[in-house]
Amino acid sequence: MEEVAVTRVAVIGLGTMGGRAAAALVSAGHSVTGHDPSPDALRAAADDGVEVAGSVTGAVREAELVLVSVPLPGHVRTVVEDLATTARPGTAVVDLSTVDPGTARQAAARLASHDVEYADAPVLGRPAGCGAWTLVVGGSPAFVERVAPLLGGSIAKAVVRVGDVGAGSVVKLANNLMFGAINAVTAEAVALCEAQGVDPAVFAATVADSGAATVSPLFRDIAPRMVSGDYDPVFALELLAKDNRLALELATDSGVEAPLAETVHRVNDVGMARQLAALDSAAVREVYRGPA
Repeated sequence: MEEVAVTRVAVIGLGTMGGRAAAALVSAGHSVTGHDPSPDALRAAADDGVEVAGSVTGAVREAELVLVSVPLPGHVRTVVEDLATTARPGTAVVDLSTVDPGTARQAAARLASHDVEYADAPVLGRPAGCGAWTLVVGGSPAFVERVAPLLGGSIAKAVVRVGDVGAGSVVKLANNLMFGAINAVTAEAVALCEAQGVDPAVFAATVADSGAATVSPLFRDIAPRMVSGDYDPVFALELLAKDNRLALELATDSGVEAPLAETVHRVNDVGMARQLAALDSAAVREVYRGPA
């Protein structure tokens, strides 16, 4: 692997994804500073060798590359405002967050006026897969060429340019719409089996081992957890609901008919109304218990 010139990295957002990214960068030999509003996240990052900072300004002061990993578009906009006044000219900003393409384009425009280049590069992959993630990047070819060696040698197996700024967010929202559909239909299938007196655990295990075309790694993960009621959050329902809402809004704005997206959105909303937001997305199984 060729030596990577950029070694001073700041990670803003040290939660489920950002914390793993920061730790992987440390393990790859880079100097990493991080910030998160959560004291628990800061402590965990410090244990992983990250130099923690009390503010965005403190984290990015010397950084050549900034990774952003925050939950909501509004959080991205807030971080970008901080970066616009504190990041050094020439800094590269790679946004791992899942946001709408409009937010990504606004962020790029805001930072460009300060000679800071931004790309949206959301993650395809589960948290535990850090190191083997695929980053789908919306940005200039030169920018992707600049950051790919570092990211591809630490947090990702592939760094793929999918278009200009905003394109990465489109791909991620489309991917997570498929996630939402598989999540909801798996819950529905489990409920159907149970209602008909078929042990849902037998259904999940039999289908998972069958070689049927319907089987995916996601089904293998969520079906048993829906059966057992293990909703310890890997991907919280509130985040899936946000992503699926953004996908539906994008479809509406694009004039694309999206009846499945509308249905998934309704299922997620029922789950949110039943106080399942902080649980794993598999908790939509509970939507099928009692009246919808």
